[in-house]
Amino acid sequence: MLLSHRGYDVAVYEKEASVGGRTGRYIIDGYIFDIGSTFLMLPQFIEEVFALAGKDIRDYVEIKPLDPLYRLRFDDGTEFHPSTDTEKTIAEIQRLFPGEVDNYLRFMRNEGYRYRRIERCFKVPYDSVYDFLSPHFIEALPQMEITGTLRERLEGYFRHDKMRLAMAFQTKYIGMSPWRAPSVYSLISYVEHRWGIHHVRGGLNQLTLAMAKVVEEYGGRVYTSTKVSQVLRRDKTATGLLLEDGQEISADYIVINADFAYAMSSLIGSRRKKYTDDNLQRRDYSCSTFMLYLGVNKTYDIPHHNLILGSDFKAHMDDITMTRSPSSMSMVYVHNPIVTDDTLAPRGKSPIYVLVPVPNNKAQIDWGGFKQGFRKQVLDFIVKKTGMTDIEQHIEVEKIMTPHNWESDLNVYNGAVFNLSHDLGQMFWFRPHNRSEELSNCYIVGGGTHPGSGLPNICISSVITSEQLIRDDTGDRRWAFEKTHL
Repeated sequence: MLLSHRGYDVAVYEKEASVGGRTGRYIIDGYIFDIGSTFLMLPQFIEEVFALAGKDIRDYVEIKPLDPLYRLRFDDGTEFHPSTDTEKTIAEIQRLFPGEVDNYLRFMRNEGYRYRRIERCFKVPYDSVYDFLSPHFIEALPQMEITGTLRERLEGYFRHDKMRLAMAFQTKYIGMSPWRAPSVYSLISYVEHRWGIHHVRGGLNQLTLAMAKVVEEYGGRVYTSTKVSQVLRRDKTATGLLLEDGQEISADYIVINADFAYAMSSLIGSRRKKYTDDNLQRRDYSCSTFMLYLGVNKTYDIPHHNLILGSDFKAHMDDITMTRSPSSMSMVYVHNPIVTDDTLAPRGKSPIYVLVPVPNNKAQIDWGGFKQGFRKQVLDFIVKKTGMTDIEQHIEVEKIMTPHNWESDLNVYNGAVFNLSHDLGQMFWFRPHNRSEELSNCYIVGGGTHPGSGLPNICISSVITSEQLIRDDTGDRRWAFEKTHL
């Protein structure tokens, strides 16, 4: 979209019948499900990307803030309903966690300062280790607490364990445990509470559909149901694409938005030691997810977003990120968007989306034999914890996604839906670069490259990648996007 606006002749090749990948949709008998993302944070980043492409996002999609942000239900039945309205959140904290209000205000104040110092570090490329010597990185370094974990940082703010959990579970968005995630990811909960969570009418899939429309409005071409088999090369230069049907497409530049490790292992061909198959297999990856997409012939009086914690969240996160065993039932997310958006199912019905973090395919779980029993565990957990006691009797349509499906159907390496893990050894310069390290004239965009997973980060990635291509092509060293909110 950005390159089309700048006058480039753009063609997009997509193996699925519709664009979007993990931000696409499933339509089953009138029920519409987002495939992956359902939380939209920092919508101003999406708005900015459209503005950089010369478009107003409001001409394409309708974005609505949610209040409360979500329901967070603890194992003992306690429910926390945070809001971007500070007074509402303070009232909730005072009701549930007496004595934590001042700590919460201190968290928001300190993390706001920290965000303003660190955010710039995520918005520039890291092509050289010397980029760590840039003034903005040196200024931000004291705020990063590079040796600390998120859990340790939260223990410095809050005394009540449930309050710590309420500000820590967000690491599920990057597929990590709060006990292992770098402390910098306290900024996720800050961002939630500062700018809120939003819904796109029709689902977040509408964002990628709108982007495809913009590309076509600028004369670009979007080819769906068209799988790429290989990036063509001459020595160390990318020259085009080989499609599955044998057609060769010549191009001056290639931008890869496939899952990074899949692209390296399946599309690039010979590679340097850094990204050989053995190296890719040894790297750390995020967890995966077990998904239920349920078309239910009734509606439920529960919030749009529901996060249900079981008896031992730490053990659950250790299971899926460390021991590699099938997870205990300690966290389930239930998406009930019909309470906000009546376009997603026939009248009187609901598209219920259920997500459970589980180990990626390095765990070698036999999901073919395991998934039905796990499905029962999940539904039993929902019946017990959410009040949706009759859900199984009302299911009309159902689709299950396991880590094996993520890998076989959507080419997600190891089924790790949040890509490479986000530990410090795979951030900034240590994460795959936006300019390909294998081939000239080739660029990488998406959650597997800098700055990482999540729609806001992927928006930043798209701007960095587009700007690098433009710089390489034109020789113009000015950052066209440097004054944006991104």
